[in-house]
Amino acid sequence: MLNSIRALLHTPDSHRGFAVLSTVVAVCVVNPATAADYPVKPVRLIVPFAAGGSSDTVARLIGAKLTAAWGQQIVVENRPGGSTTIGAGFVARSAPDGYTLLLANANHTVNPALFKSLPYDAVKAFVPVVRIGDVTTVLLVHPSVPARSVKQLIQLAKARPGELNFASPGVGTSSHMTGVLFHSRTGINMVFVPYKGAGPSLIDLIAGQVTIGASGLISSLHYLDTGRLRALGVTTVKRSVLMPDIPTIAESGVPGFEVTNWFGVLSPAGTPEPIVEKIYQEIARQVSQEDNKQQMLKTGLESSLSNPAEFGDFIRSEIGKWIKVTREMGIKPN
Repeated sequence: MLNSIRALLHTPDSHRGFAVLSTVVAVCVVNPATAADYPVKPVRLIVPFAAGGSSDTVARLIGAKLTAAWGQQIVVENRPGGSTTIGAGFVARSAPDGYTLLLANANHTVNPALFKSLPYDAVKAFVPVVRIGDVTTVLLVHPSVPARSVKQLIQLAKARPGELNFASPGVGTSSHMTGVLFHSRTGINMVFVPYKGAGPSLIDLIAGQVTIGASGLISSLHYLDTGRLRALGVTTVKRSVLMPDIPTIAESGVPGFEVTNWFGVLSPAGTPEPIVEKIYQEIARQVSQEDNKQQMLKTGLESSLSNPAEFGDFIRSEIGKWIKVTREMGIKPN
């Protein structure tokens, strides 16, 4: 803005006074509204999934906390479809003023590896605001599978190549990418069976129609407790606080294995840094409170706060990782 004022000082005298005055007034009017006074109207939080799922639940929990803190309504708006690209594309095209935000998840960093072209650049079209937390994904087998550990499963699969099948509940989901990475890191030969959603894939896994799968830990707990499914390992680097007895896949014979089903908030590129910082600080404050942590845990979300810079590094790292993995597996973008 100072450069703009300097440039205006070189305009003809007849116009200089008005031009400089207009610029100074703009500075005084716009800056308070974009930083200290934000938000001055309702904020839309776009969820790129249908209502009722874990993303929707997380968005409404965070939205309610921000509404109470700011005194402005956080309107959760579901825009499902296209493996989250419809909702993400809408936010990418929105005004960069902090009033349209995206609740993104792991699909955001997988999509660049699975689609030839996206209606936006997954890095350049957004400003990372905050990584909120992760939902633990667990590797599951039907009880008929004679494997009680990841190592035993690998041995079994190598002894019976092509006989074991993996339920894949939607391209790009954390469950699907768990199977892809497991296949890549172990060299085993599994048959991927596609499903339209986590529900149908879990039903067939329980029924024994498929032998291996992966699902969110919360949605699997009942079936693990009743012995209808067996958990072999979680996909995260650390064990889940929800079931710490389940080892990680990385510590069970597949070093470096990690599939993170993360959730975080993105804003359109160009959103002023003071607004990004204000949103980050408030969400971080809310997520750090113990009662809110417990509410998130009930949805399966474990806190993993990252600031904008850290979150941006994580997003770039995940995109690079999945592009490399899919190329190694010979998966061609659609």
